[in-house]
Amino acid sequence: MITILLAFFIIFQVNFTEEKKKEFIEEFKKSVTRSNITFGMGGILPSWSAGSVEDIHMMKYIYPDRTNEPSESGDKGIDLFDKEEKQIPAAVIVHFDENDAILSLDGKHALNKLIDLIGERPCSLIIEGHARKNFIPSKRYSTCWKLSLGRAEVVADYLRYKGNISPKRLITIGYGNNKPLTKDIRSDCHNDRVSIIINILK
Repeated sequence: MITILLAFFIIFQVNFTEEKKKEFIEEFKKSVTRSNITFGMGGILPSWSAGSVEDIHMMKYIYPDRTNEPSESGDKGIDLFDKEEKQIPAAVIVHFDENDAILSLDGKHALNKLIDLIGERPCSLIIEGHARKNFIPSKRYSTCWKLSLGRAEVVADYLRYKGNISPKRLITIGYGNNKPLTKDIRSDCHNDRVSIIINILK
């Protein structure tokens, strides 16, 4: 069982200005002290990582421009980074319905905020798919492994096409039901999720 103290995810406007970024960081720091554990939302940030949000904002942009289609032209610099400076586990958690790999509106909203947060800064993302312990096979997903990987790939595709994030920066993993967030069968639905780890590259 992975035990992570989670703080309330602050919803902020799509118009993500520098002023809004500062407000978000300050509000998030305050939320850490409340030590709220919140499940079932589109996105969740760990309570101990308030400083990590600042670390992301302080990183320099390495890509010159954005285009409507995924492009590798700006990713040449990513190959120059040979050391991971910091890792933020479970930076975002996206929840799914049972035996389903379709992004909800809450899930898309959380991913949009992640896109705004990391932008084109030197980050790579590890996208971990998970399934509930009490998995029931279906015609589409015969095993929990296929379901968990399918969820990870759906998230990766969204980040790639919606956020113009190069596939070079995305790693997808399917864990099946081997890494539950909770082992309590009454809250098994919380295991239907994708966890995104942010690697801040030096």
